[in-house]
Amino acid sequence: NQVRTMQLRDWPLRKRLLFSNFIMIFIPVLFTAVVSIAIFLALQFGNINRASIISFIWPESGQNMSIQFELSRLRVRADQYNGDMDRLLQAADHLEDQGLNVSIWRDKEDLYDTDGIDKVYLRQQVMAGHRQGHADFNWTGEGLRFYYVSPHTDIHLAVAGAVPSYPENEYIDLSSKDILKVAFYVLAVLTILLTILVGLKLSRWMAGQIVGPVERLRNMADAISQGDLDHPVPILSRDEIGDTCQAFEKMRLQLRAARDTREKYDKNRKELLAGISHDLSTPLTKIEGYASGILDGIANTPEKERHYLGMIVDTSRHMASLVRTLFLFSKLDLGQVPFHWEDVDVAAYLKDYIGEQTDHFHQQGLDVTFQSSLDKAVISMDRQQFQRVIENILGNSLKYKDQAVGHLTITLNDGGEGAYLLSFADDGCGVEEKELPKLFESFYRTDKARTNVAKGSGLGLAVVQQIVHAMKGKIWAQATVPKGLTICISLPKGESHT
Repeated sequence: NQVRTMQLRDWPLRKRLLFSNFIMIFIPVLFTAVVSIAIFLALQFGNINRASIISFIWPESGQNMSIQFELSRLRVRADQYNGDMDRLLQAADHLEDQGLNVSIWRDKEDLYDTDGIDKVYLRQQVMAGHRQGHADFNWTGEGLRFYYVSPHTDIHLAVAGAVPSYPENEYIDLSSKDILKVAFYVLAVLTILLTILVGLKLSRWMAGQIVGPVERLRNMADAISQGDLDHPVPILSRDEIGDTCQAFEKMRLQLRAARDTREKYDKNRKELLAGISHDLSTPLTKIEGYASGILDGIANTPEKERHYLGMIVDTSRHMASLVRTLFLFSKLDLGQVPFHWEDVDVAAYLKDYIGEQTDHFHQQGLDVTFQSSLDKAVISMDRQQFQRVIENILGNSLKYKDQAVGHLTITLNDGGEGAYLLSFADDGCGVEEKELPKLFESFYRTDKARTNVAKGSGLGLAVVQQIVHAMKGKIWAQATVPKGLTICISLPKGESHT
Protein backbone atom coordinates (compact mmCIF):
# COMPACT_ATOMS: atom_id res chain seq x y z
CA ASN A 1 0.00 0.00 0.00
CA GLN A 2 2.85 2.35 0.81
CA VAL A 3 4.49 1.71 -2.56
CA ARG A 4 1.18 2.24 -4.34
CA THR A 5 0.60 5.50 -2.42
CA MET A 6 4.05 6.80 -3.28
CA GLN A 7 3.48 6.01 -6.95
CA LEU A 8 0.11 7.79 -6.89
CA ARG A 9 1.67 10.75 -5.11
CA ASP A 10 4.24 11.06 -7.85
CA TRP A 11 1.53 11.45 -10.53
CA PRO A 12 1.20 14.92 -12.08
CA LEU A 13 -1.53 17.01 -10.47
CA ARG A 14 -3.57 17.16 -13.67
CA LYS A 15 -3.60 13.38 -13.93
CA ARG A 16 -4.59 13.04 -10.27
CA LEU A 17 -7.45 15.51 -10.70
CA LEU A 18 -8.70 13.63 -13.76
CA PHE A 19 -8.41 10.36 -11.86
CA SER A 20 -10.38 11.67 -8.87
CA ASN A 21 -13.14 13.06 -11.14
CA PHE A 22 -13.32 9.74 -12.97
CA ILE A 23 -13.60 7.82 -9.68
CA MET A 24 -16.27 10.23 -8.44
CA ILE A 25 -18.43 9.36 -11.47
CA PHE A 26 -17.39 5.75 -11.97
CA ILE A 27 -18.19 4.41 -8.47
CA PRO A 28 -21.86 5.60 -8.37
CA VAL A 29 -22.42 4.42 -11.94
CA LEU A 30 -20.83 1.08 -11.09
CA PHE A 31 -23.01 0.78 -7.98
CA THR A 32 -26.18 1.47 -9.98
CA ALA A 33 -25.11 -0.96 -12.70
CA VAL A 34 -24.33 -3.71 -10.19
CA VAL A 35 -27.70 -3.29 -8.45
CA SER A 36 -29.54 -3.29 -11.80
CA ILE A 37 -27.68 -6.37 -13.02
CA ALA A 38 -28.40 -8.10 -9.72
CA ILE A 39 -32.14 -7.40 -10.08
CA PHE A 40 -32.10 -8.54 -13.70
CA LEU A 41 -30.29 -11.77 -12.85
CA ALA A 42 -32.66 -12.38 -9.96
CA LEU A 43 -35.65 -12.05 -12.28
CA GLN A 44 -34.01 -14.34 -14.82
CA PHE A 45 -33.01 -16.96 -12.27
CA GLY A 46 -35.09 -20.14 -12.49
CA ASN A 47 -38.58 -20.45 -13.93
CA ILE A 48 -40.05 -17.12 -12.83
CA ASN A 49 -43.42 -16.24 -14.23
CA ARG A 50 -42.83 -13.28 -16.51
CA ALA A 51 -46.50 -12.46 -16.40
CA SER A 52 -46.17 -11.91 -12.69
CA ILE A 53 -43.23 -9.64 -13.33
CA ILE A 54 -45.25 -7.59 -15.81
CA SER A 55 -48.15 -7.38 -13.37
CA PHE A 56 -45.78 -6.22 -10.65
CA ILE A 57 -44.18 -3.56 -12.80
CA TRP A 58 -47.41 -2.47 -14.50
CA PRO A 59 -50.24 -3.33 -12.06
CA GLU A 60 -52.86 -1.03 -13.68
CA SER A 61 -52.92 -3.30 -16.71
CA GLY A 62 -54.46 -6.09 -14.60
CA GLN A 63 -54.22 -9.63 -15.99
CA ASN A 64 -54.83 -8.65 -19.58
CA MET A 65 -51.23 -7.83 -20.44
CA SER A 66 -49.75 -10.83 -18.70
CA ILE A 67 -52.27 -13.28 -20.23
CA GLN A 68 -51.76 -11.91 -23.71
CA PHE A 69 -48.02 -12.13 -23.24
CA GLU A 70 -48.16 -15.78 -22.19
CA LEU A 71 -50.58 -16.70 -25.02
CA SER A 72 -48.23 -15.12 -27.53
CA ARG A 73 -45.27 -16.96 -26.03
CA LEU A 74 -47.17 -20.28 -26.09
CA ARG A 75 -48.02 -19.72 -29.74
CA VAL A 76 -44.40 -18.92 -30.72
CA ARG A 77 -43.09 -21.98 -28.89
CA ALA A 78 -45.67 -24.18 -30.62
CA ASP A 79 -44.34 -22.92 -33.97
CA GLN A 80 -40.78 -23.72 -32.80
CA TYR A 81 -41.61 -27.11 -31.33
CA ASN A 82 -38.94 -29.73 -32.04
CA GLY A 83 -39.92 -32.47 -29.63
CA ASP A 84 -38.89 -30.59 -26.46
CA MET A 85 -41.97 -30.10 -24.26
CA ASP A 86 -40.25 -28.13 -21.50
CA ARG A 87 -40.63 -24.75 -23.19
CA LEU A 88 -44.32 -25.40 -23.95
CA LEU A 89 -44.93 -26.55 -20.40
CA GLN A 90 -43.37 -23.38 -18.97
CA ALA A 91 -45.86 -21.19 -20.85
CA ALA A 92 -48.72 -23.53 -19.99
CA ASP A 93 -47.76 -23.42 -16.31
CA HIS A 94 -47.80 -19.61 -16.32
CA LEU A 95 -51.30 -19.58 -17.95
CA GLU A 96 -52.56 -22.00 -15.37
CA ASP A 97 -51.30 -19.64 -12.70
CA GLN A 98 -53.71 -17.08 -14.17
CA GLY A 99 -56.70 -19.51 -13.73
CA LEU A 100 -56.81 -20.89 -17.30
CA ASN A 101 -56.96 -24.50 -18.50
CA VAL A 102 -54.62 -25.69 -21.26
CA SER A 103 -54.72 -28.62 -23.66
CA ILE A 104 -52.00 -29.42 -26.20
CA TRP A 105 -52.08 -32.18 -28.82
CA ARG A 106 -50.88 -33.13 -32.28
CA ASP A 107 -52.90 -35.41 -34.57
CA LYS A 108 -54.27 -38.01 -32.20
CA GLU A 109 -51.40 -37.70 -29.70
CA ASP A 110 -52.15 -35.89 -26.45
CA LEU A 111 -49.09 -33.83 -25.43
CA TYR A 112 -50.37 -32.04 -22.34
CA ASP A 113 -53.63 -31.35 -20.44
CA THR A 114 -54.23 -29.40 -17.27
CA ASP A 115 -54.78 -31.79 -14.37
CA GLY A 116 -58.41 -32.61 -13.55
CA ILE A 117 -60.05 -31.15 -16.66
CA ASP A 118 -62.28 -32.73 -19.27
CA LYS A 119 -60.04 -32.32 -22.29
CA VAL A 120 -62.77 -33.35 -24.73
CA TYR A 121 -65.12 -30.71 -23.38
CA LEU A 122 -62.35 -28.08 -23.38
CA ARG A 123 -61.43 -28.78 -26.96
CA GLN A 124 -65.06 -28.77 -28.11
CA GLN A 125 -65.68 -25.52 -26.21
CA VAL A 126 -62.83 -23.59 -27.87
CA MET A 127 -63.46 -25.12 -31.31
CA ALA A 128 -67.24 -24.59 -31.26
CA GLY A 129 -67.08 -21.19 -32.91
CA HIS A 130 -63.85 -21.82 -34.80
CA ARG A 131 -63.81 -20.27 -38.24
CA GLN A 132 -61.52 -21.20 -41.06
CA GLY A 133 -57.91 -20.33 -40.28
CA HIS A 134 -55.10 -21.15 -37.86
CA ALA A 135 -56.22 -19.14 -34.81
CA ASP A 136 -59.36 -18.21 -32.98
CA PHE A 137 -59.39 -15.82 -30.03
CA ASN A 138 -62.50 -14.84 -28.08
CA TRP A 139 -62.29 -12.89 -24.83
CA THR A 140 -65.44 -11.38 -23.35
CA GLY A 141 -66.67 -10.33 -19.93
CA GLU A 142 -67.60 -13.98 -19.24
CA GLY A 143 -64.24 -15.56 -20.02
CA LEU A 144 -61.51 -16.41 -22.51
CA ARG A 145 -61.37 -18.99 -25.32
CA PHE A 146 -58.22 -19.43 -27.43
CA TYR A 147 -57.54 -21.97 -30.16
CA TYR A 148 -54.47 -22.19 -32.41
CA VAL A 149 -53.09 -24.67 -34.93
CA SER A 150 -49.44 -24.23 -35.87
CA PRO A 151 -48.93 -24.38 -39.65
CA HIS A 152 -45.32 -25.42 -39.05
CA THR A 153 -45.56 -28.20 -36.48
CA ASP A 154 -49.29 -29.07 -36.61
CA ILE A 155 -49.52 -28.48 -32.83
CA HIS A 156 -53.02 -27.74 -31.50
CA LEU A 157 -53.45 -25.33 -28.59
CA ALA A 158 -56.68 -24.94 -26.60
CA VAL A 159 -56.90 -22.47 -23.72
CA ALA A 160 -60.10 -21.51 -21.87
CA GLY A 161 -61.17 -20.20 -18.51
CA ALA A 162 -63.57 -17.95 -16.66
CA VAL A 163 -61.22 -14.97 -16.75
CA PRO A 164 -63.07 -11.75 -17.72
CA SER A 165 -61.42 -9.20 -19.99
CA TYR A 166 -61.81 -6.48 -17.34
CA PRO A 167 -61.89 -6.42 -13.50
CA GLU A 168 -65.18 -6.76 -11.67
CA ASN A 169 -64.59 -3.38 -10.02
CA GLU A 170 -62.73 -0.28 -11.06
CA TYR A 171 -60.29 -0.37 -8.15
CA ILE A 172 -56.79 -1.28 -9.21
CA ASP A 173 -54.22 -2.27 -6.53
CA LEU A 174 -51.17 -0.11 -7.06
CA SER A 175 -49.24 -1.42 -4.05
CA SER A 176 -46.70 -3.16 -6.26
CA LYS A 177 -46.11 0.00 -8.25
CA ASP A 178 -45.67 1.97 -5.05
CA ILE A 179 -43.14 -0.59 -3.89
CA LEU A 180 -41.31 -0.23 -7.19
CA LYS A 181 -41.31 3.56 -6.86
CA VAL A 182 -40.00 3.38 -3.30
CA ALA A 183 -37.29 0.99 -4.45
CA PHE A 184 -36.36 3.39 -7.23
CA TYR A 185 -36.27 6.35 -4.83
CA VAL A 186 -34.14 4.39 -2.37
CA LEU A 187 -31.72 3.44 -5.16
CA ALA A 188 -31.55 7.06 -6.32
CA VAL A 189 -30.94 8.33 -2.77
CA LEU A 190 -28.26 5.69 -2.18
CA THR A 191 -26.59 6.67 -5.46
CA ILE A 192 -26.63 10.36 -4.50
CA LEU A 193 -25.30 9.61 -1.02
CA LEU A 194 -22.58 7.40 -2.47
CA THR A 195 -21.65 10.16 -4.94
CA ILE A 196 -21.42 12.70 -2.10
CA LEU A 197 -19.42 10.31 0.09
CA VAL A 198 -16.99 9.47 -2.70
CA GLY A 199 -16.69 13.18 -3.56
CA LEU A 200 -15.92 14.08 0.06
CA LYS A 201 -13.34 11.32 0.39
CA LEU A 202 -11.67 12.28 -2.89
CA SER A 203 -11.77 15.98 -1.93
CA ARG A 204 -10.07 15.24 1.39
CA TRP A 205 -7.55 13.04 -0.39
CA MET A 206 -6.78 15.71 -2.97
CA ALA A 207 -6.59 18.31 -0.18
CA GLY A 208 -4.01 16.15 1.56
CA GLN A 209 -2.14 15.71 -1.71
CA ILE A 210 -2.14 19.39 -2.71
CA VAL A 211 -3.14 21.72 0.15
CA GLY A 212 -0.89 20.06 2.73
CA PRO A 213 2.32 20.31 0.68
CA VAL A 214 1.41 23.83 -0.42
CA GLU A 215 0.95 24.88 3.23
CA ARG A 216 4.30 23.34 4.15
CA LEU A 217 5.87 25.12 1.20
CA ARG A 218 4.31 28.42 2.30
CA ASN A 219 5.67 27.93 5.83
CA MET A 220 9.12 27.20 4.44
CA ALA A 221 8.90 30.31 2.24
CA ASP A 222 7.97 32.39 5.30
CA ALA A 223 10.89 30.89 7.22
CA ILE A 224 13.28 31.62 4.35
CA SER A 225 11.97 35.20 4.08
CA GLN A 226 12.73 35.63 7.80
CA GLY A 227 16.29 34.41 7.32
CA ASP A 228 15.98 30.76 8.37
CA LEU A 229 18.20 29.10 5.77
CA ASP A 230 19.42 26.11 7.80
CA HIS A 231 16.36 23.84 7.57
CA PRO A 232 16.01 21.92 4.29
CA VAL A 233 12.76 21.97 2.31
CA PRO A 234 11.25 18.43 2.41
CA ILE A 235 10.69 16.92 -1.04
CA LEU A 236 8.02 14.20 -0.64
CA SER A 237 6.93 13.69 -4.25
CA ARG A 238 8.09 14.03 -7.83
CA ASP A 239 5.08 15.96 -9.18
CA GLU A 240 4.73 19.69 -9.82
CA ILE A 241 4.72 20.43 -6.08
CA GLY A 242 7.83 18.27 -5.65
CA ASP A 243 9.52 20.23 -8.46
CA THR A 244 8.53 23.49 -6.75
CA CYS A 245 9.92 22.22 -3.42
CA GLN A 246 13.12 21.24 -5.20
CA ALA A 247 13.36 24.74 -6.70
CA PHE A 248 12.82 26.24 -3.22
CA GLU A 249 15.51 23.95 -1.80
CA LYS A 250 17.92 25.02 -4.54
CA MET A 251 17.09 28.65 -3.81
CA ARG A 252 17.62 28.06 -0.07
CA LEU A 253 21.04 26.51 -0.69
CA GLN A 254 22.03 29.39 -2.96
CA LEU A 255 20.85 31.96 -0.42
CA ARG A 256 22.69 30.16 2.37
CA ALA A 257 25.86 30.00 0.26
CA ALA A 258 25.49 33.71 -0.50
CA ARG A 259 24.94 34.43 3.20
CA ASP A 260 28.00 32.39 4.21
CA THR A 261 30.08 34.09 1.52
CA ARG A 262 28.86 37.49 2.65
CA GLU A 263 29.65 36.66 6.28
CA LYS A 264 33.08 35.42 5.24
CA TYR A 265 33.72 38.60 3.25
CA ASP A 266 32.51 40.71 6.17
CA LYS A 267 34.83 38.85 8.50
CA ASN A 268 37.74 39.20 6.06
CA ARG A 269 36.95 42.89 5.63
CA LYS A 270 36.97 43.44 9.38
CA GLU A 271 40.21 41.50 9.73
CA LEU A 272 41.65 43.41 6.79
CA LEU A 273 40.76 46.74 8.36
CA ALA A 274 42.12 45.62 11.71
CA GLY A 275 45.35 44.41 10.10
CA ILE A 276 45.79 47.58 8.09
CA SER A 277 45.10 49.71 11.15
CA HIS A 278 47.59 47.79 13.26
CA ASP A 279 50.32 47.46 10.65
CA LEU A 280 50.10 51.16 9.75
CA SER A 281 49.77 52.42 13.30
CA THR A 282 53.05 50.83 14.40
CA PRO A 283 55.32 52.47 11.76
CA LEU A 284 53.38 55.73 12.10
CA THR A 285 54.08 55.67 15.83
CA LYS A 286 57.75 55.06 15.10
CA ILE A 287 57.86 57.95 12.60
CA GLU A 288 56.10 60.21 15.11
CA GLY A 289 58.56 59.21 17.83
CA TYR A 290 61.65 59.83 15.72
CA ALA A 291 60.28 63.12 14.42
CA SER A 292 59.42 64.23 17.96
CA GLY A 293 62.93 63.28 19.06
CA ILE A 294 64.39 65.55 16.41
CA LEU A 295 62.00 68.41 17.26
CA ASP A 296 62.52 68.05 21.01
CA GLY A 297 66.29 68.12 20.59
CA ILE A 298 66.87 64.51 21.67
CA ALA A 299 68.88 64.00 18.48
CA ASN A 300 71.42 66.57 19.67
CA THR A 301 74.28 65.32 17.57
CA PRO A 302 74.61 65.03 13.80
CA GLU A 303 75.03 61.24 14.11
CA LYS A 304 71.76 60.85 16.12
CA GLU A 305 69.91 63.15 13.75
CA ARG A 306 71.06 61.13 10.72
CA HIS A 307 70.07 57.92 12.54
CA TYR A 308 66.58 59.27 13.35
CA LEU A 309 66.10 60.52 9.81
CA GLY A 310 67.27 57.16 8.41
CA MET A 311 64.77 55.31 10.62
CA ILE A 312 62.02 57.64 9.40
CA VAL A 313 62.95 56.93 5.78
CA ASP A 314 63.11 53.12 6.31
CA THR A 315 59.79 53.11 8.10
CA SER A 316 58.20 55.23 5.38
CA ARG A 317 59.49 52.81 2.75
CA HIS A 318 58.06 49.91 4.70
CA MET A 319 54.68 51.67 4.84
CA ALA A 320 54.84 52.41 1.12
CA SER A 321 55.62 48.75 0.42
CA LEU A 322 52.70 47.69 2.60
CA VAL A 323 50.34 50.07 0.77
CA ARG A 324 51.54 48.85 -2.63
CA THR A 325 51.06 45.21 -1.59
CA LEU A 326 47.61 45.98 -0.21
CA PHE A 327 46.69 47.80 -3.43
CA LEU A 328 47.89 44.85 -5.51
CA PHE A 329 45.93 42.38 -3.35
CA SER A 330 42.76 44.46 -3.71
CA LYS A 331 43.13 44.66 -7.48
CA LEU A 332 43.77 40.90 -7.69
CA ASP A 333 40.71 40.24 -5.54
CA LEU A 334 38.59 42.44 -7.81
CA GLY A 335 40.06 40.90 -10.99
CA GLN A 336 41.47 44.23 -12.15
CA VAL A 337 45.09 43.14 -12.66
CA PRO A 338 45.82 42.50 -16.37
CA PHE A 339 47.65 39.24 -17.11
CA HIS A 340 49.82 38.87 -20.22
CA TRP A 341 49.77 35.13 -20.89
CA GLU A 342 52.46 33.27 -22.78
CA ASP A 343 53.67 29.67 -22.94
CA VAL A 344 56.89 29.41 -20.93
CA ASP A 345 59.18 26.50 -20.07
CA VAL A 346 58.98 26.82 -16.28
CA ALA A 347 61.95 24.46 -15.78
CA ALA A 348 64.26 26.72 -17.78
CA TYR A 349 62.67 29.83 -16.24
CA LEU A 350 63.35 28.68 -12.66
CA LYS A 351 66.86 27.49 -13.53
CA ASP A 352 67.74 30.91 -14.96
CA TYR A 353 66.07 32.81 -12.09
CA ILE A 354 67.81 30.83 -9.34
CA GLY A 355 71.13 31.12 -11.17
CA GLU A 356 70.77 34.90 -11.21
CA GLN A 357 69.47 35.34 -7.65
CA THR A 358 71.54 32.74 -5.75
CA ASP A 359 74.21 35.17 -4.60
CA HIS A 360 71.64 37.79 -3.65
CA PHE A 361 69.69 35.43 -1.37
CA HIS A 362 72.92 33.86 -0.02
CA GLN A 363 74.09 37.25 1.15
CA GLN A 364 70.80 37.60 3.06
CA GLY A 365 71.24 34.19 4.72
CA LEU A 366 69.22 31.83 2.48
CA ASP A 367 70.68 29.10 0.29
CA VAL A 368 68.32 28.31 -2.65
CA THR A 369 68.66 25.18 -4.81
CA PHE A 370 66.55 23.95 -7.73
CA GLN A 371 65.76 20.32 -8.63
CA SER A 372 63.70 19.09 -11.58
CA SER A 373 62.84 15.62 -12.85
CA LEU A 374 61.65 17.19 -16.12
CA ASP A 375 63.77 18.49 -18.97
CA LYS A 376 60.92 20.70 -20.18
CA ALA A 377 57.65 21.80 -18.57
CA VAL A 378 55.59 24.34 -20.54
CA ILE A 379 52.90 26.29 -18.71
CA SER A 380 50.91 29.41 -19.53
CA MET A 381 52.03 32.28 -17.28
CA ASP A 382 52.47 36.00 -16.87
CA ARG A 383 56.23 36.35 -16.30
CA GLN A 384 55.94 39.40 -14.05
CA GLN A 385 53.21 37.97 -11.82
CA PHE A 386 54.90 34.55 -11.63
CA GLN A 387 58.14 36.24 -10.55
CA ARG A 388 56.12 37.94 -7.79
CA VAL A 389 54.97 34.47 -6.65
CA ILE A 390 58.57 33.21 -6.40
CA GLU A 391 59.83 36.35 -4.65
CA ASN A 392 57.02 36.32 -2.07
CA ILE A 393 57.59 32.67 -1.21
CA LEU A 394 61.39 33.10 -1.01
CA GLY A 395 60.93 36.27 1.03
CA ASN A 396 58.61 34.44 3.41
CA SER A 397 61.21 31.67 3.93
CA LEU A 398 63.91 34.28 4.48
CA LYS A 399 61.89 36.09 7.14
CA TYR A 400 61.05 32.98 9.12
CA LYS A 401 64.40 31.14 9.09
CA ASP A 402 65.51 30.15 12.58
CA GLN A 403 69.27 29.90 11.96
CA ALA A 404 72.02 32.04 10.52
CA VAL A 405 71.73 30.45 7.09
CA GLY A 406 68.44 28.90 6.01
CA HIS A 407 67.93 26.46 3.18
CA LEU A 408 65.19 26.34 0.55
CA THR A 409 64.78 23.66 -2.11
CA ILE A 410 62.62 24.27 -5.17
CA THR A 411 61.43 21.02 -6.81
CA LEU A 412 59.58 20.58 -10.14
CA ASN A 413 57.87 17.25 -10.93
CA ASP A 414 55.03 15.87 -13.02
CA GLY A 415 51.94 16.11 -10.79
CA GLY A 416 49.76 13.90 -13.00
CA GLU A 417 46.22 14.68 -14.20
CA GLY A 418 47.51 17.29 -16.66
CA ALA A 419 49.45 19.38 -14.14
CA TYR A 420 52.99 20.08 -12.91
CA LEU A 421 53.82 20.12 -9.19
CA LEU A 422 56.11 22.90 -7.96
CA SER A 423 57.18 22.80 -4.29
CA PHE A 424 59.20 25.23 -2.10
CA ALA A 425 60.54 23.43 0.99
CA ASP A 426 62.48 25.36 3.67
CA ASP A 427 63.97 24.37 7.04
CA GLY A 428 62.70 27.34 9.02
CA CYS A 429 60.61 27.43 12.18
CA GLY A 430 57.60 25.94 10.39
CA VAL A 431 53.92 26.23 11.28
CA GLU A 432 51.63 24.13 13.46
CA GLU A 433 49.42 21.65 11.61
CA LYS A 434 46.19 23.45 12.49
CA GLU A 435 47.61 26.77 11.23
CA LEU A 436 48.51 25.52 7.74
CA PRO A 437 45.12 26.24 6.04
CA LYS A 438 45.15 29.81 7.41
CA LEU A 439 48.49 30.85 5.89
CA PHE A 440 46.85 32.15 2.73
CA GLU A 441 44.37 34.40 4.53
CA SER A 442 44.94 38.10 4.21
CA PHE A 443 46.92 39.68 7.09
CA TYR A 444 47.38 36.29 8.78
CA ARG A 445 50.59 35.85 10.76
CA THR A 446 51.58 33.14 13.18
CA ASP A 447 52.52 35.97 15.48
CA LYS A 448 49.06 36.43 17.06
CA ALA A 449 50.00 39.65 18.82
CA ARG A 450 51.42 41.01 15.53
CA THR A 451 54.27 42.56 17.49
CA ASN A 452 56.97 41.80 14.93
CA VAL A 453 55.76 43.94 12.04
CA ALA A 454 59.17 43.76 10.41
CA LYS A 455 58.47 40.14 9.46
CA GLY A 456 55.78 41.18 7.03
CA SER A 457 52.18 42.26 6.70
CA GLY A 458 50.64 38.82 6.21
CA LEU A 459 49.65 39.66 2.62
CA GLY A 460 52.48 37.91 0.82
CA LEU A 461 51.00 34.40 0.63
CA ALA A 462 47.49 35.86 0.11
CA VAL A 463 48.80 37.61 -3.02
CA VAL A 464 50.50 34.38 -4.12
CA GLN A 465 47.21 32.50 -3.80
CA GLN A 466 45.36 35.09 -5.90
CA ILE A 467 47.95 34.87 -8.70
CA VAL A 468 48.00 31.03 -8.65
CA HIS A 469 44.20 30.92 -8.86
CA ALA A 470 44.34 33.34 -11.82
CA MET A 471 46.67 30.79 -13.47
CA LYS A 472 43.96 28.14 -12.80
CA GLY A 473 46.27 26.38 -10.39
CA LYS A 474 46.05 25.17 -6.80
CA ILE A 475 48.19 26.06 -3.79
CA TRP A 476 48.51 24.53 -0.32
CA ALA A 477 50.96 24.29 2.57
CA GLN A 478 52.36 21.30 4.42
CA ALA A 479 55.02 20.63 7.03
CA THR A 480 58.59 19.87 5.92
CA VAL A 481 60.20 16.79 7.44
CA PRO A 482 61.97 17.04 9.87
CA LYS A 483 61.11 20.75 10.26
CA GLY A 484 60.14 23.72 8.18
CA LEU A 485 57.36 24.66 5.78
CA THR A 486 56.62 23.50 2.23
CA ILE A 487 54.49 25.53 -0.19
CA CYS A 488 53.06 23.34 -2.98
CA ILE A 489 51.71 24.73 -6.27
CA SER A 490 49.93 22.69 -8.95
CA LEU A 491 49.82 24.36 -12.39
CA PRO A 492 48.05 23.08 -15.52
CA LYS A 493 50.18 21.94 -18.43
CA GLY A 494 50.36 24.28 -21.42
CA GLU A 495 46.91 25.82 -20.84
CA SER A 496 46.36 28.94 -22.86
CA HIS A 497 44.57 32.03 -21.58
CA THR A 498 42.67 34.67 -23.43
